[in-house]
Amino acid sequence: MAKLLAIDLDGTLFYPKRIRRCICKKNVKFLRRWIDAGNKLVLVTSRSTQFTERLKDEIKRPVDFITCCSSQIIADDKIIYNKAMPNAELKNIINRIETVYEPIALLMTSENHPCIIKTGRKVAFFYIWFYKIWWWFQFSYREPFIASDELFQKELDESRIYKIMTFIGLKKKKAQISKELNKEFREQFPEIESSWTAQVNELTPQGCNKGNGVERYCQLTGIDAKDVYVVGDSGNDITMFNKYYEHSYCMKRGHPSARKYAKNIISRVYKLENLILEGEQHE
Repeated sequence: MAKLLAIDLDGTLFYPKRIRRCICKKNVKFLRRWIDAGNKLVLVTSRSTQFTERLKDEIKRPVDFITCCSSQIIADDKIIYNKAMPNAELKNIINRIETVYEPIALLMTSENHPCIIKTGRKVAFFYIWFYKIWWWFQFSYREPFIASDELFQKELDESRIYKIMTFIGLKKKKAQISKELNKEFREQFPEIESSWTAQVNELTPQGCNKGNGVERYCQLTGIDAKDVYVVGDSGNDITMFNKYYEHSYCMKRGHPSARKYAKNIISRVYKLENLILEGEQHE
């Protein structure tokens, strides 16, 4: 029976980073062998659907996607699940976050744009300047962005919103703050989903986290839970580790708070070839 490999992108499949391509050759080779053996691959990410389209050219095999932490699920090049946040409630939530927590920036993924940035007034120039430099050095990992408070508000008024990221700060201690804020957001805003990674909190539609996304994907495509393997590295991958603990793998370089939830630790994605592919072929 076909098995499913559900892999996070940033810090996981995209590690180590390359300049001209997103996935290193050893990881691509493993993924192709996995699929050629009759198994399925779904890439699970907080990134936008627009970004993931380019990965098909690198893998050159059938691949499905769970994007925006499962706000959208794409199988066989068709959207099979599509859920947005309630706009009216989201406006109130954003207003409360800006008033109480004063984030440096808010980043939105809507049906029309993969990334719209709204900055805090006190740091607007500095943040956009820093973001442009950071963005330039992302090379193949870049996502198009627009810095516009006006467009941010327009999309919030009129469009389907799949994800909001709150950027707290750059210092190392901010990662701990993001983790703590995740608990607060979950308690204060039950109408949406909250997760964290590094210095960022991710807000998505209610019930849309990576673990639920993989589970929903399996239900829609007829895959048994016992045949699912999940791989990640950060806080927003914990829901996958919890649902599929027996076959959960966290990157060695991952955040300590994420590693403790996974049953297995690996240093590279392609190391899974000996752990799950070779063993499967000899069963």
